[in-house]
Amino acid sequence: LGAPYFKIVGMARAPLAAVMVGKTIGKTIDSGEIPVYIARFGRTKSEIFVTAIELQRKFGNKFDSIPTSAIGLYTYLKRLEQGLKQLMCGARKFALEYITRDDISSLTRKSAEISGIRYIMECDKEEAEKILDD
Repeated sequence: LGAPYFKIVGMARAPLAAVMVGKTIGKTIDSGEIPVYIARFGRTKSEIFVTAIELQRKFGNKFDSIPTSAIGLYTYLKRLEQGLKQLMCGARKFALEYITRDDISSLTRKSAEISGIRYIMECDKEEAEKILDD
């Protein structure tokens, strides 16, 4: 979609936050001092992390050696995946191959200028103005 200007999107802050939260939860599990707001979900990795069952099925006995930081990252990426699926369904685009440059927008003017992808504040601007004028 961004060709020829980019081939990959880098992510840092949100995935790193998920890793750090996962690591912190792991430390609280190990110490047995699980905060109340986490303990309501359980007291073990399997109970606390929503993706634990999926990972246990996939890795079997090796699940116990997976760091909680990795489970936190995996869980975050699964949530991101689900959100993208919902967004795509809302746009009636049921597979990645159906998404075009018209379906995405640039979050900054600079990226819009470089890529030719519309700036977010200009998307549907004409339609919005027409609605307001009526």
